[in-house]
Amino acid sequence: MLPVHQRLRDNRDFRRIYARGRSYVHSLAVLYVLRRVGESAQAASGQRIGFVVSKKQGKAAARNRIKRRLREAVRLRRPALREGPFDLIFVARGRLRTATWPEVRAAVDTLLHNAGMLQPSPEGPGIAGSGSEVTGGEKAGAGGN
Repeated sequence: MLPVHQRLRDNRDFRRIYARGRSYVHSLAVLYVLRRVGESAQAASGQRIGFVVSKKQGKAAARNRIKRRLREAVRLRRPALREGPFDLIFVARGRLRTATWPEVRAAVDTLLHNAGMLQPSPEGPGIAGSGSEVTGGEKAGAGGN
């Protein structure tokens, strides 16, 4: 669970982020991001994160399950989040209710990546998993035979 100072709870904060923040859309969720400046940045340093699940998603038990899954996926990525005074809101969309756990994690990863909220990888580009490896199938047709 997030510490109290890292949670978005105030309706005024949610409205401000919706109005001034930037949104990133995925089929399972929407992410709103707003960088805090001025007094609000100094009052609460670091990221503050909120989660929203509409009543259209189902009864309280279903909505709470969706929020728990989103919170856990974000918690696993928190060490990789950029430093700075950012407010983030994750809004669950309809398909999130029936999505598998790997799909939820992939959606959160994609949203955070698209928003530029993930720190650069320590390996840097071109190291492991860069896709530059040549497989035997690609090599076979390259000789002009």
